[in-house]
Amino acid sequence: MNKPKINYTLKTKLFSTDNNVVLSALNSLKEKGNKDYLPILFELLVAAPEEEIRNEIVKLLGTIKDKNTIPVFIEALHEKKFLAIRKDILTTCWQNGLDFSSHLAVFVDLVIESEWEVTFEAFTVIENLEHFPPEEDVKAIKLKVANALKSADEQMGYFLEKILKLVP
Repeated sequence: MNKPKINYTLKTKLFSTDNNVVLSALNSLKEKGNKDYLPILFELLVAAPEEEIRNEIVKLLGTIKDKNTIPVFIEALHEKKFLAIRKDILTTCWQNGLDFSSHLAVFVDLVIESEWEVTFEAFTVIENLEHFPPEEDVKAIKLKVANALKSADEQMGYFLEKILKLVP
């Protein structure tokens, strides 16, 4: 994804009521999309499209390799309007293999504060990180995890203990 402007005809096709038009637009995005389309794809997911469309969007988001999209994914995880698709966003974060290590605290917060499915996906992002922030940045995160562990149920405790073992 590297073109700087949104094609409004393509954007309109993404919200078509004809699934074939939407699928064609998604295929076009694979070839010539850019990071500015990500919020549009998130909005489309929130609109609860048919399963085939939803799967194609998640598949597309899971193949993004442009590191410039990382802030867009992180911002979407904070957006209340995308709360209903947070699990999908997290799933694509670990599938696309982008380096989210500098946002470790965001994923730890999601593990601590979310319902089980979101917790699991946020933990999976952490588990798949190849790098971690510097030790001085990780201290506060480890302290937060240790404090959360004191009041965690068994499932949450499992994830938090694993985080403490994973994070150097």
